[in-house]
Amino acid sequence: MKKLVITYLLTLSVLTIASVLVLRMVWPEQYPSMLFLIPLFFAVMLGIMVWLRRANQKKGRDRSLFFLSYRVIKILLALVLVLAYFTMVGTQLVAFAVVFMIFYLCLSMIETVLFMKGEKKS
Repeated sequence: MKKLVITYLLTLSVLTIASVLVLRMVWPEQYPSMLFLIPLFFAVMLGIMVWLRRANQKKGRDRSLFFLSYRVIKILLALVLVLAYFTMVGTQLVAFAVVFMIFYLCLSMIETVLFMKGEKKS
């Protein structure tokens, strides 16, 4: 789990820096005013992941149940965030959605690979 957290945080940091630099330097007119919500959302998701993992281990449940419940919670909270942004802010919708999608896909790939490696070990 420690390797997952470190890799997740490093990837989140790289994605945040890259997205800010690209949007500020290449397309400054498309920079979403609330871009900070994306890395904040995924940092909160990391906390939820750790909490779910510990709760799952305390109850002695299978690790696949943790993985499935985490994915469902992540998708639902992602939809809530994107819909809330679209209704409340209403500007730079495409840029926000594309950056969010890139973060979501990259971090989901890392989670999946590290979860699969963890399953192989056990």
